[in-house]
Amino acid sequence: MAVALTKIDLPAERVLLLGDSPCDIEAASKIGVGVIALRCGGFNDAQLSGAVAIYDDPADLLARDGASPLRAASRPAGADVRGEATPDGEEGGV
Repeated sequence: MAVALTKIDLPAERVLLLGDSPCDIEAASKIGVGVIALRCGGFNDAQLSGAVAIYDDPADLLARDGASPLRAASRPAGADVRGEATPDGEEGGV
């Protein structure tokens, strides 16, 4: 994962990983990359708690794209971010 980060030539704080397991969250956090977790990997919210947001599956993330951390990642640094998905899937702050 660290090698991929150097190849894309972006700082870790500008990168998000899509993952579906606690291992994804653990590996990404070691290099400072945030994770959008997907419940479709069979893990519950407590197991995915280190993620910046949790969605049911890719379709859920796409359906709520306007409020996802993906939109926040594309905003300039310091931009106001609202409406992110909470670990329980409701709209609001993480």
